[in-house]
Amino acid sequence: MSDFSSNLRRLRKRAGLSQDALAEKLSVARQTVSSWERGNSYPDLDMLVRISDALATDPNELLTRIKSAGVAA
Repeated sequence: MSDFSSNLRRLRKRAGLSQDALAEKLSVARQTVSSWERGNSYPDLDMLVRISDALATDPNELLTRIKSAGVAA
């Protein structure tokens, strides 16, 4: 799973949204969100901005690897 895929899932859950709810906000099918979260496909740059807006986050948080406990991931 890519950094984007795992970050999308984590941020979607943090926002309290189901895949269906996020898909509705973005006007895409739930299967599209599922495909992104599984790493089978990726959104284009315009959609990346829309996703970050829907999740109230910065696009960089969707794309970058998370560092935990002071250890580089």
